[in-house]
Amino acid sequence: MLKLNPSVLITAGSTREFIDPVRYISNSSSGKMGAALASAALAAGSKVTVICAQVSANFPKNAKIIKVISARQMFESVKESVKFCQIFISAAAVADFAPVKFSKIKLKKSSQYTTLKLKKTPDILQYVGRHKGLRVVVGFALESENLEFNAQKKLKNKNLDFIVANGIDAVCSKDVRATLIFKDGKKLKFAKMKKEKLAKRIIYEALHCAKTAISY
Repeated sequence: MLKLNPSVLITAGSTREFIDPVRYISNSSSGKMGAALASAALAAGSKVTVICAQVSANFPKNAKIIKVISARQMFESVKESVKFCQIFISAAAVADFAPVKFSKIKLKKSSQYTTLKLKKTPDILQYVGRHKGLRVVVGFALESENLEFNAQKKLKNKNLDFIVANGIDAVCSKDVRATLIFKDGKKLKFAKMKKEKLAKRIIYEALHCAKTAISY
């Protein structure tokens, strides 16, 4: 049974998949949206846990912060922490691929071309969607093309309650232009706004979904 003030679990930041002790695969996510979501959820009266990879943003002191590095570490932490939350928001920029092998020593430049073998990282959002129960699960879709089509596909495939669709211009930006797409087909399209303002609306909608679940 969901609580009236649901606890919120948020993933944030960019994971790092190390090739050798100094080189890694990652992305330029700042973690600003995750920090904004944590602040908004706390302001709404929820208990907040953030599983945090590499970030440049500051997170509120009242949130519980669990620091991780890789997608695998984030996955294992989510599997443990999601048991105790009623709302899960996947705002982290998780690397889709990781090196098959990690070199304990720094790799030397041996030729003009080098082949790096990669493997898929765990699909954290898909795992939570498959085991959601009465939880509210929210995802993000960052796309360079066919934004709403790809977001709707992800919404369905991951079994989400709603998804936040935005373009690649949102990365490292203070502002974002986004569309919230819900599993019942409803869409909320917003003009460019501060991430803090969008975060408040995302938390509002997530809490509404949670209260609707309680009524059933």
